[in-house]
Amino acid sequence: ISNGNFSDAIKIVKEDIALPLILGYICPAPCEKVCKRSQIDSPVSICQLKKFVAAEDLTGKNPWFPQKENPTGKKIAIIGSGPGGLSAAYYLSRMGYTVEIFEKSSAAGGMLRYGIPEYRLPYGKLDKDINFIVSQGVKIHYNTAVGKEITFDEIYAKFDAVFISTGLFEPYFIGIKGEDNPGVISGLKLLQDVTDGKEVQLGKHVVVVGGGNVAMDAARTARRLGSEVSVLYRRRLEDMPADREEIDEALEEQVNFICQAIPLEIEKTADNRLSIIWGKAEMKLEEGAKRPQPVLIDGSREVLVADTVIAAIGQGMNFNWMDGEAFAKIKFGKWNIEADRWGRSSDQKVFIGGDMFNRTADAITAIADGHRSARAIDNILNPS
Repeated sequence: ISNGNFSDAIKIVKEDIALPLILGYICPAPCEKVCKRSQIDSPVSICQLKKFVAAEDLTGKNPWFPQKENPTGKKIAIIGSGPGGLSAAYYLSRMGYTVEIFEKSSAAGGMLRYGIPEYRLPYGKLDKDINFIVSQGVKIHYNTAVGKEITFDEIYAKFDAVFISTGLFEPYFIGIKGEDNPGVISGLKLLQDVTDGKEVQLGKHVVVVGGGNVAMDAARTARRLGSEVSVLYRRRLEDMPADREEIDEALEEQVNFICQAIPLEIEKTADNRLSIIWGKAEMKLEEGAKRPQPVLIDGSREVLVADTVIAAIGQGMNFNWMDGEAFAKIKFGKWNIEADRWGRSSDQKVFIGGDMFNRTADAITAIADGHRSARAIDNILNPS
């Protein structure tokens, strides 16, 4: 890139990375955190370099296509069009497989589209990466929920292998009395409604419970919708799992952070608003523990009044659609499907990846899962 040789640069990127343009916008860049260049001055800005060269390529008349292998005559089904599914489709298509993606929504992207606000990831840029993958011959069945429009048994019988990467779209409950009151919603629900263009009325005051990236995105989205926002987090600010950049940007947008605050109960007020009752916590490091734990201070009781309470403490996997004879062969863990390091389940024909497979829950790891499982599928179906 520094030599102006953008055509060769994009070839290097596309050989190893699916969705290079969107990664330039949202990748947490773990590589930059350990870049040796930082010992001299600052890390190489890999994200910005990929973003630049991918934009140069995709806005040109002839985007570069990696060479495809001869058709294998075998078909792969992918359930979910998030970063893991799109990555697997990208590599499997290049390997000569016929690839079909089954997506329950009307647009592809999974959590990239429905879990990340457009101000962080412009959906037009996301569509450029997706359209590039589709242009290689990948077919996406939109509005096709497995378990409704088509059964998993039908997919299992029709295809030579299945890769599942549906993401984590089942929000966790806070686990306190009163969270079933009208006006208590999940962070994902807010983000999805905004993405779908629905009219969202949050009111003047919003309280967000949580400290991860979804909580930050929900808080900043609420601010941009005109609400005053307070974030309740049970640990210290430095303990927040959200990316530091997201926390800093939320602070810049005047989101109010209340840390070491444990939610206790939500009550309906006389004027049809919500009182969220919380207690102050002190951090205690117990013997053998890796980090201090929040412990409620006896008698502590504080109250915040809000028009909307947003729960954003995490999300899990929805198993409801996973039934039928084919799934009877698959072993389930408590929170996921059991699989080896290649994402292969107890059924050699079924692979999983993305957030439902690993706990990192970021796009670059999901993309790596899709690449890894694509190679494993190819080794099984085309060992020569």
